[in-house]
Amino acid sequence: MKIARMFKFESAHRLPYHDGKCHRLHGHSYRLEMIFSGTVRQPDEKDPQSGFVADFGIVNDLVKEQLIDRYLDHRDLNASVPGIPYTSAEYLSAWIVGWCMRELEGHPQLGDLKIERVRVWETINAWAEADRQDAEGMNFHV
Repeated sequence: MKIARMFKFESAHRLPYHDGKCHRLHGHSYRLEMIFSGTVRQPDEKDPQSGFVADFGIVNDLVKEQLIDRYLDHRDLNASVPGIPYTSAEYLSAWIVGWCMRELEGHPQLGDLKIERVRVWETINAWAEADRQDAEGMNFHV
């Protein structure tokens, strides 16, 4: 079963190797789309987390506090995102997948939740998408 959660954040960055205006420091109103998979837990009156893959509220709180607020929102991404060589939407999406693999998977309140893919919308009409294979290929899952 698949579930998804959307987030928004505001950030600045620059692309130092770009030959256009993105070379300069600039900002975006990002949208983050996260798609997860997992098993729907059988309803159980003794288990408040039963009946769904993962509680959207818990996913929201963990991602907002530990990812967005800590690394992304109202930040200079060139300085705030650890271990990323370039702050393009492509690299950001793969880095976020890796973060989910390290920080969310295995969390006791999230059952067998696994990240499937992430889309980072840099503008209303431009996004990059990464999956687990992309994060592993860039060594962001470690």
